[in-house]
Amino acid sequence: MEKSPQHIRAAHPLLFISSILLIGIVFAHYILAPHYTMGSKEATGILIGSLLIVICIIQYTPRGLTHNSSLVFYNSTLFIVVFVWGIVLFYITKEKNIFQIPYPEKFIRLCRNAVISKINKSIYSQEANGFAQALVLGVKTDLDKEILVAYKQLGIIHIIAISGMHLEIIFKNISRITQWLPRKKICMYVELCIVISSVWIYTLMAFASPSIVRAAVFFCIYYIGRFMGASFFTLNTIAGAVFILLLFDLKNIENIGLQLSYAAVVGIHLFYPVFNKMLPMDNPVLIFLWSNLCVSLSAQLTTLPILLYHFHQIASLVLVSNFIMVPLSTLLLYALVLLVLTPSLWNLPRLVGEIIEKYIIGMNKAIRFLDTLPINHSMHISLSLGQVILLYLGLLVIYGWLYTKKAKWLVYFLGLFCINSLLKLFSQA
Repeated sequence: MEKSPQHIRAAHPLLFISSILLIGIVFAHYILAPHYTMGSKEATGILIGSLLIVICIIQYTPRGLTHNSSLVFYNSTLFIVVFVWGIVLFYITKEKNIFQIPYPEKFIRLCRNAVISKINKSIYSQEANGFAQALVLGVKTDLDKEILVAYKQLGIIHIIAISGMHLEIIFKNISRITQWLPRKKICMYVELCIVISSVWIYTLMAFASPSIVRAAVFFCIYYIGRFMGASFFTLNTIAGAVFILLLFDLKNIENIGLQLSYAAVVGIHLFYPVFNKMLPMDNPVLIFLWSNLCVSLSAQLTTLPILLYHFHQIASLVLVSNFIMVPLSTLLLYALVLLVLTPSLWNLPRLVGEIIEKYIIGMNKAIRFLDTLPINHSMHISLSLGQVILLYLGLLVIYGWLYTKKAKWLVYFLGLFCINSLLKLFSQA
């Protein structure tokens, strides 16, 4: 049974709140800020006034609205109020963030140095050592510049960047360990503290880049919600992470890594299940390969507009290189986590380090080979902000068609195509 917009909104309140806030922030940044300056006192007054309006609406609106005009007025007023909050949030946080949390810098530095020391004692090759440090902690000072350029040319630089994949590995393994604790309330609280603490310690060890902070907030919302027995909706959790990050640092919205991270997560959540069901298989090897291809394609679809807008180019082998290298890098990351956790007995870390060293050198040879292929070249495509918005609307329409199999979505797509053609026509004129 297809869900109505009211059901979707009820299940994803944070998704709608965060989306409207973002619209207000973008409006303030590009439309209001160049022409109008708002003081902090004025912004605070508007915020309090709009909050009182929301309280009045909730207090005096009858439960279960049935009259269409009343429902439209109610929804429109809430939209306007949250939109105004986005504008006010932009002005209030221009000079200082709303929240600031100190963190144990000495402890984090001690943990980071311990991991680097373990890698240095186990992996002797300079190329493999620098790559391992970049993959585990995001330390790129010793990373070979030639291999870094090759990763960029192939469009797989995100493999080296710290991302949600790293936290997912930590999260899953710690959850497997803590699940052996007795299912008593005190033990469940201990499990919650261990998991969340481990996630944030690693996040801070990896220099707390916006993309990994996004993943850490996402995992914390998910785990705390599961601990409290709440219903889980992925889009709602993603939107909650956006909302929290905006409260701590509004400038995160301009971070390209964070934009790509969110775009990839949303793309995988929406398109992966649809693509994966298109070709049912029984062979486990083919299932793994098809699943990997669907993940790569889903992430590439939703990150492509941002890449073209910021960098104006895309590698011709980006899909192939992601299909090959993402599983290999995931396996390498598991091996590096094993290396860090291996006790210093009977020269075990060095034995594991030798295997990892040969693996990294072999993987980098494959990268260099792919980079030298004649078919590998950069395709230069430039997009405006309006075209990026139209592209995302087009992707949303395509998803609606794939999900519902209704022809009306193709009509919507045709309308967007006509709008894009008109924009190009008038821009050339």
